[in-house]
Amino acid sequence: MLNNILKATFLTAAFIGTLMLPTAQANDTHSWNTLNIKHRLDDTWLLHIGTDQKFVDDMSEHAVWTLFAGAYYQATENLSVGLEARHWKKKKAGTWTEEHRFTPVLVYKDKLSPLVLTFRERAEFRTREGDDSWISRNYLKLALAARPVSPYIANELFYDVTAEKLSENRLTFGLDIGLSTTVKTGLYYMVKSQEKSGEWNGTNVFGTSLTFLW
Repeated sequence: MLNNILKATFLTAAFIGTLMLPTAQANDTHSWNTLNIKHRLDDTWLLHIGTDQKFVDDMSEHAVWTLFAGAYYQATENLSVGLEARHWKKKKAGTWTEEHRFTPVLVYKDKLSPLVLTFRERAEFRTREGDDSWISRNYLKLALAARPVSPYIANELFYDVTAEKLSENRLTFGLDIGLSTTVKTGLYYMVKSQEKSGEWNGTNVFGTSLTFLW
């Protein structure tokens, strides 16, 4: 009982804080789409590979393409650790630039009936043409433990460790949908706010995901 009260207090404080994070008026609309394939080796190890496709300029131009892969180890019932690698390409002024990202990941999940809490920390190392940086990505998600459709709210805050400043915030409202025991999809709306030269620029994002498990 006391444990649930403490969790509820934490969640309330966290999401009140979420609503106070940097936001900006949107000046563009994107479409983000993710395909992910996961394979469980046993009760403790999970492998996955996937790709992201992002369309910008009011969803009229294909501008971001990524390929990612990772492995996760289930350390305890609630805690898993992983390592991911991502090849990232972005089109700007007709030219594609490349970036490589290597990311240790920590994921904590807990049930607070009828809700599920997920906290994820990514320590992302980015390297692009000799320009290296570290980004801390703190993700908090609160979902309704329901099937086959689970609504959720989530927020991810980016802190640029190299530049010592907040650089991005993503507030998301979405639905996780189980089509079968091996196929899942998702729909979401995101408000993305990004800092540049001391100002916050906003973007509306409409996203989809498709995941295959075996």
